[in-house]
Amino acid sequence: MITCQNYCVADPDALETPAMLLFRDVIDYNIKSVCELVGGGRNLMAHVKTHKSEAVARRQVELGIHGFKCATLKELEMVLQAGARKAILSYPQVQEIKVERFCDLASSYPDVWIAAIVSSPFHLNLLAAAAARREQSLRVMLDLDAGMHRTGIGFGPDATKLYREIDAHPLLEPSGFHLYDGHENYSDVIQREAAAQRHIKSLQEFRQQTEAAGMPVPCVVAGGSWSFPYYARTGGMYGSPGTFIYWDAGNSKGMPDMPFRCAALILTQVVDRYPAAGTITTDLGYKGVSSDLLLEERACLPGHATAELVLQSEEHGVFRISGELPPVGDYLLAVPGHICPTTIRYPGSHVIDAAGEVVDYYLHTARDRL
Repeated sequence: MITCQNYCVADPDALETPAMLLFRDVIDYNIKSVCELVGGGRNLMAHVKTHKSEAVARRQVELGIHGFKCATLKELEMVLQAGARKAILSYPQVQEIKVERFCDLASSYPDVWIAAIVSSPFHLNLLAAAAARREQSLRVMLDLDAGMHRTGIGFGPDATKLYREIDAHPLLEPSGFHLYDGHENYSDVIQREAAAQRHIKSLQEFRQQTEAAGMPVPCVVAGGSWSFPYYARTGGMYGSPGTFIYWDAGNSKGMPDMPFRCAALILTQVVDRYPAAGTITTDLGYKGVSSDLLLEERACLPGHATAELVLQSEEHGVFRISGELPPVGDYLLAVPGHICPTTIRYPGSHVIDAAGEVVDYYLHTARDRL
């Protein structure tokens, strides 16, 4: 058995490392906490990019979250199978074959509110052509740019014109606005809230203008892991968190005010050690943990406060540790710096109960994009 802070793994020898572990009670705690934070799961459109697991999505549904946001068609298919009542494909589609698949999913779940997003005439024309070809009604949301300049159209006449084109099409149902403000990643709570409130004001004003022009705006989904509570607690809006479900070292450091705990850790093992250099080598290479962050931010080792990742290759992760080094063969638990792109490095996760026993294995159902 290994124990580290509040984490316990009863039989690490039974798991091949590196392995992704999910601590079941912590997942439930995070789901309940996010619902309490915003006055109920009904105010959320939770992003599933972090977990990509049908089993986790089903648990979210069981605990009161029924709306989901998806980046890929596979994620959309997954949440529909998990019992979603509302779902948004929040990635604008630019390929006819993908639009056809979106139409197939929408027609297969006629009782679920499903929407696509558009931010350019190209996106709109693809959806319109598919709708006409199939004689199928489609819900379409306008993707608004909050200043990140990744996807979305800026507030103003061009956005109004595009939404009017949605409204005018006999088979397209104007279904509201989507906005993502991922560039507003302030650790300072005052700055974070101020940024969100600026976008909320813009959304409210644009919604009023759009409705005054005779066009319906039935749904507004906005925010991400940094800002979702402000939107979710605003009447007529949904907040869209993702990382809360597993949390990670990066968010723990950047948002210490949030109530969430890290639920997904990587079981790794010491494969060599160099006392003169003060380092250990683990099997936590960048095939085992996301490498999109700076080297020293990619993983931390609970129980070894001084540990710092100083070298990484495909299969190796070298940590420098002050003091006594753990021996070769020791098991360690690592908290990823960024959990979302770490998930896809594993086909699934071992589920651990409060006693440290492996009680399930959750496939990463939407690991593949298609």
